[in-house]
Amino acid sequence: MKPEDITFDMTTLGAGRSLDAPTLAKACVIRADIGPAIEYPTTEGHVRAYFPITGGEAKGRGWTGRILPGGADFAIALPDGSYAVEARYVIELEDGTPVMVTNAGKMVRQTDGSYHGRTRATLEVPEGPHALLGKAVYFGTALAEADDQDHVYIELWEALI
Repeated sequence: MKPEDITFDMTTLGAGRSLDAPTLAKACVIRADIGPAIEYPTTEGHVRAYFPITGGEAKGRGWTGRILPGGADFAIALPDGSYAVEARYVIELEDGTPVMVTNAGKMVRQTDGSYHGRTRATLEVPEGPHALLGKAVYFGTALAEADDQDHVYIELWEALI
């Protein structure tokens, strides 16, 4: 079903008006460097995957930064071959500001062996010149290329309000 085929909105359920669809603006690009993965079946009946984040870099509007080692993507392998993912890591901006990133979503295997993903991210930022980064709503795209086991590429898109 295409979005234009949907004929209901908030007013269908009693709202006095409906809001426009969100407008997205690219907020930043990220390259996460990944160490060797650990995957194992759990006693709960699913396969857990752990992808350590060993570094990387990020660029946004008016800032650059590096990903500090020590983060990870904690994933669950799903029966269809995709992964439910939740990554947590810190970006240190060029002025020393720490930004805690939590990025959760789903990565889906493609026919070429790569994984494409959609995520929702939150950024935790201290008060100061980058505080607005922590007040936005972010949606992400993620790419793990088939021939590159060492990196995941992410673009975060800010939903403008």
